[in-house]
Amino acid sequence: MAAMKFYSLESSDPGRLGPYRLLRRIATGGMGRIYLARREAEGAGGGGAAGPTGTVVGHPLVAVKTLLAEGFVSRPDRDRFAREVELAGRVESVSTAKVLDSDATAKRPWLAIEFIPAPSLAELVAEVGTLHVDAVRWIAAETARALVELHGTGVVHRDVKPQNILLTGDGPRLIDFGISHAHDHTSSATTIGTFPFTSPEQASGRKSTAASDMYSLGATLFFLAVGRPPYEQTDHSIGLLALVQRAEIDTDGLPPQLRPLILPLLEAEPGDRPAPDEVMRRCLRDLGPLSATRTAARWLPHEWTALIEEYAEQGRQLQGDAVDFDAADARTRVRSEGGREGSDDEVSEMREQLEALRIQRDALAQARAEERAEAEERERRRLEEERRRGEQARKAAERAEKERQEKERKEEERREKERREKERKERERKERERLARERARNSARRTTRAASAASAASAPKTPKTPKAPKPPVKPASNASKSSDSWGGLLVGAVIIGLLIWQPWNQKDGDSPVSNPGPTYSSGLTGGGGGSGDISAGSDDSSNGDSDASDGSDDYEPEPEPEPEPEPEPDPTEDAFRAVSVGDCLDVFDTGYGGEKEYDWSEDEPNTAPCGDSRVRVYGTSDDCESAGDQATWSYYSSSSGERTALCLEGQYHKGDCLLADNDGKRASVAMLSSVNCTDEKVPSAYNDIFVITAIYRATADTTAENCRTGQYDRNTYWSQEVDDGATMLCLRAYD
Repeated sequence: MAAMKFYSLESSDPGRLGPYRLLRRIATGGMGRIYLARREAEGAGGGGAAGPTGTVVGHPLVAVKTLLAEGFVSRPDRDRFAREVELAGRVESVSTAKVLDSDATAKRPWLAIEFIPAPSLAELVAEVGTLHVDAVRWIAAETARALVELHGTGVVHRDVKPQNILLTGDGPRLIDFGISHAHDHTSSATTIGTFPFTSPEQASGRKSTAASDMYSLGATLFFLAVGRPPYEQTDHSIGLLALVQRAEIDTDGLPPQLRPLILPLLEAEPGDRPAPDEVMRRCLRDLGPLSATRTAARWLPHEWTALIEEYAEQGRQLQGDAVDFDAADARTRVRSEGGREGSDDEVSEMREQLEALRIQRDALAQARAEERAEAEERERRRLEEERRRGEQARKAAERAEKERQEKERKEEERREKERREKERKERERKERERLARERARNSARRTTRAASAASAASAPKTPKTPKAPKPPVKPASNASKSSDSWGGLLVGAVIIGLLIWQPWNQKDGDSPVSNPGPTYSSGLTGGGGGSGDISAGSDDSSNGDSDASDGSDDYEPEPEPEPEPEPEPDPTEDAFRAVSVGDCLDVFDTGYGGEKEYDWSEDEPNTAPCGDSRVRVYGTSDDCESAGDQATWSYYSSSSGERTALCLEGQYHKGDCLLADNDGKRASVAMLSSVNCTDEKVPSAYNDIFVITAIYRATADTTAENCRTGQYDRNTYWSQEVDDGATMLCLRAYD
């Protein structure tokens, strides 16, 4: 990997500036040069004026900046340099390079700033490649934090670019090599900066504002994510400048996750760009709870942190005098004075020293890398152990919750079963009481009718005036034909006796046999020729009691046959007939009937809310459909001799568990079953428990692949269409 590059001092470079002895040249810019310098003890030469921060303690190495001009320095240049020193001294931030000392009145004005041994973002991208999304967000948040502090003091940087952002182990550091100015009346309001990272208004020569820095930040973040500036590649500076002026950006290769962050920064109009505090808040929110961690190792890839550590180690060696610049300069002077004599040995010695230094540096880097790897491995194991314990605790909590829910479910089922049993017994009790009352009423009616008949047969008859003549009674042979019972003979004898006796024709004091002939003859024959006695009898009957004039009027008719007893009520049949189409039932197939038969969990139907039920009634006939999720539940009543049938179809909910016969390649599911997901035993016809993981509207394109929850879901799923193919269930074996 690359390391910090230093260049030997040239004859035009001064040996010291103020109290600082110059050691090496770091860089040369358009306005000045930057030197690596070491501060000597107080009073050891120099004579420079006191800087804005006074005497420097704890910074043996500094970066000293001076104007590039040689000889006479004009008044405007001195004034501009003095303003830069004053503005740079305003900023006190951990995200920028601190100003340590200065002298704008010296023969060659100088500015001493903090020496930061760290690579720039440009070097990191060139050496080890681009960054992932979260790393870009982290650098954006920290750089925006620096701009918040910079803009808060009234300073606009005007040259934000990857080369001016150094990345340390603690985060980005914004450095400024000479074109920052405040919003005051003594400074120019326009600067052009570096073409690929400048703003459209700067490229067009218009006024630069804090929004110009935000555009440059967006171009820098684009460079970190894609590896190039946000414009079409061109070899012509004029063509690139035209693209920048029009803000004609090329976003090819920009990750979609970063577009909401970077594209608003690259808006052509300055007023449309977000402020730095808004960018910082958005990035910290997207980074989540760990956003407060400012350590680079938390966010950057290993290759980036390795190069950062290499620069830091080189800085530590420089600060600790591990590199003897004086000896190297002495050897250089000897070679210059002695020509080539001994030069090979000196070069070899220098190479050996450099090689030893490189080996030492590599060994340290390797040791630190191993320590870091061990620490990362320990952290990984710790996190894995925490994750495992958390997973175990989660599963234990889930099991406890499932057991609690199952216990509550069973307790609810027990209470519901007791309630239904109590209701059934109550219905049976009421039905027995009703039957007892009905039998008592029937028995009372029969007793009343029998008593009435007996009373009528045994009571003496009061003679009555006979009504109109009745047809004569036929011979006895006809009477014997009409009745075979002893009761009939008894009634006939009574009638014959009354006809012989004829009490209605007797007068007071008459003998019962005073007129036997006519009466007997008239009573037996009822012939066509009537006698006077019969006429007299007719006349008497008109004035007497008609109930005694004819035997037929005193005949008690046989009681009507009792009606057939009503069939005994059947509560189960009543329960079946009480169900209507559209009702949902609290019943399911237990699975103990096998795959061909249904073994229902209840003896009679009980309606329940459809959200908690497994089946719904869609018809009430024997001619039901026979699809996999449909069945017929019928009942034959021996009391009424009739059969009642219910057509059932399945009701499904996510999380329901069903019985299944699974051989790994095909599965047969009992679609109307219901089982506790955690049961360890199932009916012999089945060997597995399937859980419903999802319910979809079935289309021509829905398959079991739609059941997967993501690309890393490796479970085996089965799909089952129900509701006449309108719905698809996703099923898998319950773990």
